[in-house]
Amino acid sequence: MRSQTFVITGMTCANCVNTVAKALHSTDKISEATVNLATEKAKVVVDDQMSDEEIIALVEQAGYGAIVNDKAHQERIARQAHRHSRFLRWSFWASLILTLPLVVAMFASVLGLHASWVMFLHQPILQLILATPVQFVIGWRFYRGAFHALRNKSANMDVLVALGTTVAYFSSLILSVMMGEANALNFESSMVIITLVLMGKVLEHNAKEKTTQAITGLMSSRASVVHTPDGDQAIEEIQMGDVIRILPGEKVPLDAMILSGKASFDESILTGEALPVVKADDAVIFEGTINLDGEVKAVVVHDLEGSTISRMVEMMSEAQGSKPNIQKLADQISGIFVPIVLVIALLTFGITWWYTGLLLTALMHAVAVLVIACPCALGLATPTAIISGTGLAAKNGLLIKNANALELAGTINTIFLDKTGTITTGEFELTDLKMIAQPTDSAVSEATAPQAALLKLLASLEAHSNHPLAKSLAYKGELFELTELSELAGRGITGKINGKSYFAGNDKLMKELNLTVPETEDTVIYLAESHQLLAVATFNSKVKAESAQTIKTLQGQGLKAIMLTGDNRNSARKIQELVQLDEIYTDLSPEEKATIVQKTPRAMMVGDGINDAIALAGATIGLAMATGSDIAMEAGDVTVVGGQLHKITTFFEVSRKTMRKIKQNYFWAFIYNLIGIPLAALGLLNPMLAAAAMSLSSVSVILNSLLLTKSKVK
Repeated sequence: MRSQTFVITGMTCANCVNTVAKALHSTDKISEATVNLATEKAKVVVDDQMSDEEIIALVEQAGYGAIVNDKAHQERIARQAHRHSRFLRWSFWASLILTLPLVVAMFASVLGLHASWVMFLHQPILQLILATPVQFVIGWRFYRGAFHALRNKSANMDVLVALGTTVAYFSSLILSVMMGEANALNFESSMVIITLVLMGKVLEHNAKEKTTQAITGLMSSRASVVHTPDGDQAIEEIQMGDVIRILPGEKVPLDAMILSGKASFDESILTGEALPVVKADDAVIFEGTINLDGEVKAVVVHDLEGSTISRMVEMMSEAQGSKPNIQKLADQISGIFVPIVLVIALLTFGITWWYTGLLLTALMHAVAVLVIACPCALGLATPTAIISGTGLAAKNGLLIKNANALELAGTINTIFLDKTGTITTGEFELTDLKMIAQPTDSAVSEATAPQAALLKLLASLEAHSNHPLAKSLAYKGELFELTELSELAGRGITGKINGKSYFAGNDKLMKELNLTVPETEDTVIYLAESHQLLAVATFNSKVKAESAQTIKTLQGQGLKAIMLTGDNRNSARKIQELVQLDEIYTDLSPEEKATIVQKTPRAMMVGDGINDAIALAGATIGLAMATGSDIAMEAGDVTVVGGQLHKITTFFEVSRKTMRKIKQNYFWAFIYNLIGIPLAALGLLNPMLAAAAMSLSSVSVILNSLLLTKSKVK
């Protein structure tokens, strides 16, 4: 048995996924087949005797295309993706341009305008010329999707769109163009539906592309050249067991184990935490982390395909595909409504023909039922509200890339939050400077008050360090003049004043000086002379001012707030106490964060770092802070402009308003049907009046959705 992945072309909905999966499972030679709509890929476990061409043939017989997803076919896959993207956008813009004149004409009539240009736009032949390519060329994708859905014995959104637009188109063609009933023009109804649904497809496609860009961004963040004892080599040439060198300031090119040397490593790409980690002999260092201050020699433990970033990329692709595929409200309604309407129309035709004996009368009654029940308003109910909802969100600092997020928000019961950059600012603040002793040099100790002198001395040393704690001091006063400054890899910094040596660093540095330091679980910098400890500076993560209130508000709405962090438990507990979180998970890798999120149904992930990207992609809803990593923003469904945490509550409010508007739209769509269908079936509503009522229901839905943009959000 072997495993192979294929890029599947032509899939548009969950029914397409089922069709492809069914085709792949039709042979005993394929033991396992997983089809992913989000990534548009199928992963199969297949008998060695079955060729890739035979698998592709199965997919093609089902009405779709397949390309082997390997290096040899990457160029073809890229071309195919580019063509699909270009065609989708071209279809939308072409549909919009052809539809606008008819929409203008419709609203001009509603406003009572009767200028010559308005009358020109109402010419049946002109409208027929504009509507036909939209209906049958641009809208062909919906007929194809409807065919696949019906073949699978279901009725989805494509069936709804195909039926609604076809009835609107042909009723206009027959009543207006052929029978001369000028008031029965409804071409704009079918065109507006196709245009708006295509807009939704474009937005969904853009969201997928953003995820692809996030993955590309991760790939491009890796080093391209590796230092070896024999000189520099391309990263692709390095194998497990090769010895490499990592210099200060460089990224670790591949996962490796240190053979010699000591250095501090910035592992924020993995943990999100700013504090460096000191590593020496036998410690494992990870691809993408940064060597801050010392040269090390290490042996490679994972090659390019198995290294940290490659695993993150694979997990991110899988996480994106694991998002719940909600059955949209329109799909649910169409699955019930469309068959009922068709049955009513057939019964109307049969009973009327039996009762009157007149075939034409029976046909007109049945057509009237189909026209009044034409699901144009149903097709408009969701997309118009979603478009207005995303506009309202944008006005309030939320960029919604995946419209599903607005529908899924009502299902959320758990919110996972990253610590650094989300609950906290990502910066540290000095919370305490405990004096142990005064400097023996009177020029230092008598420069100012004892406590102030120690702070000045600490700031003078740390001003020459790139350590995050050093930067958080933000000392504004005059500094001591230091000589013989030296950064001590993985331990701290030293310098001299008036020939005396001073040190600022961690407990390892203090032990090297044979100094005893108090035990603490806090984040600290020790300040010392050669033979005595002078002070202990304590630092804490700086919590955003809005964090506690935002979490309290979310909990008041019945949501559980849990923090996921790569930081240690002691630091995390302090944050938990400050903002009253329900639970915390600590010392987590990106993979562990993602696993926790994906195992929790109906969960939102809020984060800002590369280390959050997998969890953001795999959550039911991923909400990324715009103040963080571009990769995180691209992986999320929603981006918070400015990184304000309270915008989470704003998002939920926008979602509630949007879903309420969708339900109102369905009410307006159905009220016309409930009144009109019985009248049409009894022959009390001719096809022309039915068409007028259908058009009015569509206008009601559009106007109701537009009201959403005027809503106020707290």
